[in-house]
Amino acid sequence: MRSISLLKHTLGVFLFTTAIISCKKDENQQAPENKKTGFGNISYIAKASGSGVQTTVKSSSTLSTVPVTWTSATIWVEKISFAGKTNNLLDTTIMVEKNLNIFSADALAGAIKLPSGSYKDVAVKLFCRKSPKSEFAFDFRGTFTNTKGTTDSVRVGSSYPFEANVSVTNIVIDPSDRYKATFYFDLSKVLTGISNSMLETTIVPFSGANNQKTYIIWKGGSADQPFYNQIIQNWQSVGSFEIIKEN
Repeated sequence: MRSISLLKHTLGVFLFTTAIISCKKDENQQAPENKKTGFGNISYIAKASGSGVQTTVKSSSTLSTVPVTWTSATIWVEKISFAGKTNNLLDTTIMVEKNLNIFSADALAGAIKLPSGSYKDVAVKLFCRKSPKSEFAFDFRGTFTNTKGTTDSVRVGSSYPFEANVSVTNIVIDPSDRYKATFYFDLSKVLTGISNSMLETTIVPFSGANNQKTYIIWKGGSADQPFYNQIIQNWQSVGSFEIIKEN
């Protein structure tokens, strides 16, 4: 009898110990926290850096950049692509197909949804081209002080398709939250590397009222145009992107 009692006691201790170990094992091997799923709602706008409907571009050296007071600026965006790295790959293309006045004060360009997650190494591209209604891929107009100290006009633009890379910080998207995304365009960089004297000696201007001259840098076909390639290269640093969570 004593042997049976001892056996029962030993078996009880064994089962109790096994239960404790099993519980601790379950605690240590709990299923990982579910990853956030869903989409963030994002409204986006496009505008030039600065405020109001006119942006004065200042340059520390007239030898490097024509200081222009831009009076109008539009771009026709066909689509925007987003690519980034997280646990999943973000690879999304948003159709826009709008002519955006980037001097308009916070004009809504559109609304999109992006999969939730924390994205790094985000690459954003704007695909611009001439619209079916003949709106140009981009069309900027402004005035500048020439080397003689009087005022002339400048117009830069394209009806030729091109892509613009936009610099982006990392993006965090939580499901069901609302965000505001802003595409900024720093117009002080449009004519980087082109001086007043280069503009005046290379391009044949059109003469208007009061003998004011207009210098045009324009691409509408396959022919090479002075300074156009430089301006398209400058576009790679003109744009930037910011996304913030709305309250």
